[in-house]
Amino acid sequence: MDYDPGRWSGEHKSILILALAAVCMTAYYAFPFLDGIILGSVFAYVGRPIRNRFGRRKRLGSLVAAICVVVPIFLMLGLGSLEVAGQIIALAKSQEALRSWIGFLLQQTADDLPLWIREGLISALENAFGLIGPLATSVPILQIGRLASLGIINFLISFPICYFILLDGEAFVGSVISLLPDGEMRILERYIERIDRILGGIYIGTVYTSIVGSLIAALTFYLFGIPRPIALASIVFIAGMVPVLTSWVVILPLAVYRYFNVGLEGALFFLVISSALIYLPSELFIRPYIVSTRSSMHPLLVMLSFFGGALVAGIGGFFLAPAVMGAINGIYQVQREDMALSEAIE
Repeated sequence: MDYDPGRWSGEHKSILILALAAVCMTAYYAFPFLDGIILGSVFAYVGRPIRNRFGRRKRLGSLVAAICVVVPIFLMLGLGSLEVAGQIIALAKSQEALRSWIGFLLQQTADDLPLWIREGLISALENAFGLIGPLATSVPILQIGRLASLGIINFLISFPICYFILLDGEAFVGSVISLLPDGEMRILERYIERIDRILGGIYIGTVYTSIVGSLIAALTFYLFGIPRPIALASIVFIAGMVPVLTSWVVILPLAVYRYFNVGLEGALFFLVISSALIYLPSELFIRPYIVSTRSSMHPLLVMLSFFGGALVAGIGGFFLAPAVMGAINGIYQVQREDMALSEAIE
């Protein structure tokens, strides 16, 4: 007797209702950990090429892939967040000392800057400190602690989620698809294959680029004696996730910082070396190769989805919005191919 999904669902309607209620309840209780679930899913995409190198040793490959992806990102962002938090607290406690240091630094460059530029910089910095200082002191410590704790928990949850998706995710998707009739199953497999390729290109290209760029950035900043190298490297990692930002948002301000400390030659030397070590390998080799071979999404769509998702839903939205955009793009590509094929047949 052939399997009929409609007849089966009619005979087991009560079971389906209970299952749907259980899913809704589970989703409600798991909502605080949504960021960790999304991060684990993204890390699974990134770790899949590593897992595939282990062949049939899927369990070992999944574990190694999860460690290789999650641990460097956790250390980079975790240590960077601690440095940034410490810097914010220090800023809130020593605003006057910081103003004095900035004034002294500008006085040292009095011979190099015109009077009107120096006065403009002093006025702008005083206004900035007048805004940032009260904001930093008004942030509730308990709220920061709660958000930090929840973020750490979500990051820890992302590790087992990444591992189990790498281990059993494909089998689970295959078992769900097998419940459909043969015709619908083949159509859905086409869509899933295309969407999977697009999302793999987005996440693998961006995360690998960001990891390599941030690790090189941490070493480069340390060798140049830049303060807070781990915090700055974590910013390089986040900026590297967005195609338009990349590492320039950190390199250029640091070059200006070097100009005020060691002069024009030192700033230019830092700019050239940092660009050659941080920007060129990741942005001119790693990202174009991976993204162009695996994804066909326009960089503008990727940028807008990252930015829009982060503004709407924070960390989870930052990674989830590109997935939604990639799914829409994959469906559109398959539909366009079908239309072109039908027109060619006619």
